[in-house]
Amino acid sequence: MVAAVGEGTKEMAQLQPGDTMNCLFPLGRGFTGPEQLQGKKVLLVGGGVGVAPMLFQGQRIYEAGGKPYFLLGARKAEDLLELDYFKKIGEVYVTTEDASAGEKGFVTNHSILQQEQFDFIQTCGPKPMMVAVARYAREKGIECEASLENLMACGIGACLCCVEKTDEGNLCVCTEGPVFNIKKLLW
Repeated sequence: MVAAVGEGTKEMAQLQPGDTMNCLFPLGRGFTGPEQLQGKKVLLVGGGVGVAPMLFQGQRIYEAGGKPYFLLGARKAEDLLELDYFKKIGEVYVTTEDASAGEKGFVTNHSILQQEQFDFIQTCGPKPMMVAVARYAREKGIECEASLENLMACGIGACLCCVEKTDEGNLCVCTEGPVFNIKKLLW
């Protein structure tokens, strides 16, 4: 299912099974792979549309013999998709803004963050959520990566529409990211 938000997603939402589309991928840099995370307790934090990449990354960690921990946030219970699948490959903690599932509030307020110690955090979702996750990781001294969701047009760094300010200056998220170690980000 594709949420029809902009022109591109409106087009994709109209596609039917069997339709084809042109894609240019893979682009940019992804999360640290499961091979480098062996033996680490990894927390995958997803909010909104950022939940889907966490499932993919969690599956990769699981297939490499690891056990991912998921912290997922949504506005309401109906927005949380594939929870059964998440539970098959790792431990799942949930927050919803309306308290219809899990703990009420935002992911950064979930009690698991006070109860457990993690070695590595990977996050994707709304920027305010990722900024809060980054703040938490910095305070706890935990390595953290964020997958940015800046508006992207060309995918090759020509249009400069996805630029993010970093400690190295302005970088294109489409070519230098979308995943950045939070140490590089000026949040």
